[in-house]
Amino acid sequence: VGQIAAGFFTSVFPGNIAQYVEKRDAFGLDTNAKRFARLFFQPVLIAWALASTKDNKSK
Repeated sequence: VGQIAAGFFTSVFPGNIAQYVEKRDAFGLDTNAKRFARLFFQPVLIAWALASTKDNKSK
């Protein structure tokens, strides 16, 4: 599930960049500052999705 979520977050990242560059409003992102800030949270979401399903068993 984590890999699927990470894949989803990765696949929408180019769209988020386009939304910032083209200054398109959507989902409460009505300023460039909000759109730009979201770009920094995308890698965090990807890392979180992968870490949430990481196998932590000792070998």
